[in-house]
Amino acid sequence: MNIELQCCALFILFTISVMFLREKKLDLMNRRLFFRAICACFACLIFDILSIILINLSVYRDFPQSVTSIVCKIYIMLLVIQGYFGYVYASTSLLPLDKSWAKNLKFACHLIFGIGELLMLVLPIGFTADGRIVYSFGPSTTVAYLLSAIFILMTILTSIAYRKQMPGRRFVAMILWQGIWLLAAAIQFMIPSLLLVGFASAFGMVILYIQLENPSEYFDGSTGLFTTNALSAYVHDKYKFGKQFSMFTAKIHFLIDYVDYNMEHDAVIRTARALVALGSEPAFRIDDDTFCVVYDDKDRMFERAAEIKRQKDNVKDIPAKGTYLLIPDSLQMSGPDEFFRFLHTYLDSEQEILVADETMVGELREQTMTKELIEDALANDRVEVFYQPFYNVGTSRFNVAEALVRIRLENGEIVPPGKFIPVAEESGQIIPLGTRVFEKVCEFIAKGEALKAGLEQIEINVSAAQFNYENPEKFVMENIKKYAIDPGMINLEITETAAAQNREIMLSNMSRLIENGVTFSLDDFGTGRSNIDYFVNMPVKTIKFDHSFTRGFFDNEKLRYVMTGMIDIFHMLNMSIVAEGIETEEQMNVMKSMGVEYIQGYYYSKPVPEEEFLRFLRNGNK
Repeated sequence: MNIELQCCALFILFTISVMFLREKKLDLMNRRLFFRAICACFACLIFDILSIILINLSVYRDFPQSVTSIVCKIYIMLLVIQGYFGYVYASTSLLPLDKSWAKNLKFACHLIFGIGELLMLVLPIGFTADGRIVYSFGPSTTVAYLLSAIFILMTILTSIAYRKQMPGRRFVAMILWQGIWLLAAAIQFMIPSLLLVGFASAFGMVILYIQLENPSEYFDGSTGLFTTNALSAYVHDKYKFGKQFSMFTAKIHFLIDYVDYNMEHDAVIRTARALVALGSEPAFRIDDDTFCVVYDDKDRMFERAAEIKRQKDNVKDIPAKGTYLLIPDSLQMSGPDEFFRFLHTYLDSEQEILVADETMVGELREQTMTKELIEDALANDRVEVFYQPFYNVGTSRFNVAEALVRIRLENGEIVPPGKFIPVAEESGQIIPLGTRVFEKVCEFIAKGEALKAGLEQIEINVSAAQFNYENPEKFVMENIKKYAIDPGMINLEITETAAAQNREIMLSNMSRLIENGVTFSLDDFGTGRSNIDYFVNMPVKTIKFDHSFTRGFFDNEKLRYVMTGMIDIFHMLNMSIVAEGIETEEQMNVMKSMGVEYIQGYYYSKPVPEEEFLRFLRNGNK
């Protein structure tokens, strides 16, 4: 009998099924649908073999034809079920659950499937055997072939339509699976003696298992826990199908600077074992030293998290502490993207125990909105530069100004820097933002109007991120050359905090720019570490006293002595001093008497747009 390929396919499918059932697994919708597809394929193969045997018996051995007809109908009905389950497996993770058209399409598929199965049940079927050529025929079989082709084509078309939303290997696996099945059916139709459909369907299951359902990428080899990829798939699955979950994370913080491999490995393994011992819930290693467990019940999550903390508190032989982030209700977040942003934002918190609440989620959403605001402002040229003049005590003129970034909304409202600068620095957007400001300042200088009004230099804030690479000339000197301006018109302000980071790179970059004529100031003096080494060895020509430092002069006697002494020191080092935050005539007169060279503050002018600044210069420098 012509059942060799079917028996081979049955053996392959049995092997895949055993491997699939024995492995440690996550409760994912795709896995459940894949198992359902395997079961349908398994049943279809068994009845394929059984129908071939019974057809031969009915044709050559007088076996009851009615029984053979029933088995043949079960086989072709299972064949359609297999095709239908394949389409469901492919489409469930792709089609949106909240769209009416997707719901209608799902209902239509159910309806077609149901009507088709009913037709196959009531329509007549025939069968024949001639040596190795064995097959069934008739209206019932025709319906089966038609429906199978429909579901195969729908699977292929759905995969193609959502290709951009699928990982590359998933798309290839789906196309191969259905394509091989379709090709086998075509070959079997042309050469009836080659019963390839059953083998092709089993071979397709092998492709899906190896490419999509093979768990190796979901396991961390050293701990046996699930990986970050597994967590991503798990969280996306939970949100897609509206299932609430709770999660706690535990992060190991070593209390010594040097940690050898054995100590680190021991801490990781002990943590992994402790998490596995908590229960059957899935545990994940999401970073070298960060772990999490996902629960369906928040009370159990709190209980298990407390147990892990008690165990950690009893560990005395490893110099480490644990910090814990608990998320009682995943539905506080709008979806997996916000969920993982939340993890990224709060995992490095200094607090020992942090419990997610609406306030934290609200802060995260505000940060996200601010990032989008910055991105939109950069894309639509709504980044503006305001200018605040410095009063030069020696010349009684306003010949220096500071460039300050602002964002203008579509409605004309100005967004203050305090709202978006911290977010830009954290997100890395400070680099394109700073580059845009620098270019706008160069463009402003190149117009020449400010120079005619007496302006000699503009100070521009530089973040640590902008200098945290080998070639800052990419955004500094290229723009200076592009707008053909004098490099001496540019003074870059470095904060104490920025100066403390990557010091060698910072000094190297500063030296190259100074060689090209750019000068530097140390900004916000008095708010950072104020290490004397910073201003002794930093190649800066100006020190800017932060407004809090300046105002403290009038309120704190000790600070008054410190500030007086610092002014004398800076003058001996041939450095100029800018006093920020001057708002009253009294403050201005005192700073003048102290020998401060430049005064900046609302007493003279707040930061203003370009045109208003030019008017101020023309009036102030008459």
